[in-house]
Amino acid sequence: MLTDVLNSIKNELIDAGVTNVYTIFDALPIEKKGKNFFTIVGISSFETSSPIYSEFTVFIPFKAEIEIKITARESGELAALYTYYDENIEPVINQLSNLSSRISRLSLKHDTNINRLVLNAGFSVNGIRKIER
Repeated sequence: MLTDVLNSIKNELIDAGVTNVYTIFDALPIEKKGKNFFTIVGISSFETSSPIYSEFTVFIPFKAEIEIKITARESGELAALYTYYDENIEPVINQLSNLSSRISRLSLKHDTNINRLVLNAGFSVNGIRKIER
């Protein structure tokens, strides 16, 4: 179920035209993710509620804390990173299909391992997983 949620968000970003999107489970080295912006979708917590059963379907409500990390270009500027987030990532988060979401935090740091700026957007999502019986 975790990978379904992450892949769903990744696909929403790709469908909106965001390029170089990966999930936290992707083992591709940083060097192969490109010299431009790239986005990593991760998850920091996940909780399910009691299933709801119908004759042919099981509904499983869930809550998750999603982490989206946007890594700037190698020669990235702070303003360009925020603009990229505002124009490409935030609109998708605000309109995720089949999920209710709200941004809970936004932070910026310099990753000394890769010598790039990283913008981290954390947000909560609620949804219902539907499984046919």
